[in-house]
Amino acid sequence: MNIRKHHTDTVTVFGFRTFDPATCEMQVAPYKATREAVAAMRLAEPLVATGEDVPRDALDDRGRYRRVATGWGALA
Repeated sequence: MNIRKHHTDTVTVFGFRTFDPATCEMQVAPYKATREAVAAMRLAEPLVATGEDVPRDALDDRGRYRRVATGWGALA
């Protein structure tokens, strides 16, 4: 019998753009964040098509998610 663990402790994070005063342009952030974290940022807007579900414990204390590059994809 194949039982798949259902991850209920996940959250959706989004890529987003923020205003860069140095260039006076919107720049894509180097990490993703929850919709709530993006909304709390000044002059930031989520890129809705970039939504990704990640484990809640992968977020930092400000609701940001940085994917750790391992060089290998999921093997399972």
